[in-house]
Amino acid sequence: MYNSLGVLVLPAQSVLTRKEIEMLLQQNIVLNEDDVEPESIRQLVNSSIKEIRIVFEKVRNTDQIPFEHLRERIVPIVTEMCSHPNLKHILSHLELHDEYTYRHSIGVALISRVIGKSKGLPAPELAELTSAAFLHDIGKVRVPDNIINKPGKLSPEEFTQVKNHTVFGYELIASTSGISHRHALVALQHHEREDGSGYPYGLKGNSIDPFSKIVAVADVFHAMISKRAYKNPVPFYKVLQEMSEFAYGSLEPSTTLIFVKRIMEMLVGNSVVLSNGHEGKIIMVSPNDPVHPLVEVNGSYIDLSKDQSVFLERIV
Repeated sequence: MYNSLGVLVLPAQSVLTRKEIEMLLQQNIVLNEDDVEPESIRQLVNSSIKEIRIVFEKVRNTDQIPFEHLRERIVPIVTEMCSHPNLKHILSHLELHDEYTYRHSIGVALISRVIGKSKGLPAPELAELTSAAFLHDIGKVRVPDNIINKPGKLSPEEFTQVKNHTVFGYELIASTSGISHRHALVALQHHEREDGSGYPYGLKGNSIDPFSKIVAVADVFHAMISKRAYKNPVPFYKVLQEMSEFAYGSLEPSTTLIFVKRIMEMLVGNSVVLSNGHEGKIIMVSPNDPVHPLVEVNGSYIDLSKDQSVFLERIV
């Protein structure tokens, strides 16, 4: 897009956020239908990774977080992802091993926003939760890459260095002007657990900020479904099942169950494979037992919450 003086205002293949649209309007440039197209899932993910690299490199080089860039360039992309009709496909693109730290930052921000919306958070809090979730692992810029990407088991000394990313993240965010203290708390507390089994301080229950509890659930889920240098991903449905079964353990129960229910609701209409080898389709999800939905198989209906002879093996 060029203005009336022939100056390039916006290159091809740009993602249009509100900022870009306002800039075009200021230049008296009117978009036609042929000028825009819905962004593919791959484009959404790749454009967000491109923006995230900028943030992480800036932090590595200056110890300062470019918060305006994050708020204006990354949060709108995560917001668009959150409203995409096929969230599971987006999460599938974020499961890949390459550039895991970047993909994990997007995945946790996306999942946290889904949980926040399900909890009915108002728009300002949703925006704050999204950016705080994105920055939850920013302290890893101070941990050596050879430890972060180590394919084998970490030594006790190496694991101590990795755990320090929570404190490093808190320090980085707290020392950057213009970012709320709650962002720093999320970076510090997202590995704390309800039963006191987490780190760095072994906090329990009400001592943990509510945003940190949301990000903890998102962090665990995305880490489990992702391929890493040292592990293969756990199948999507198996993770939901595990999180549902152990909801009353280290993670906040209400947040965990809200998340599992919301994700299962998004999967209504998806094809599934049952333990007996038959293929079916998810028809309805029970609010009390979301991981055991009503499934249609060749015109017949099976309520997996009542029929214990068969179970859902995987989501296609």
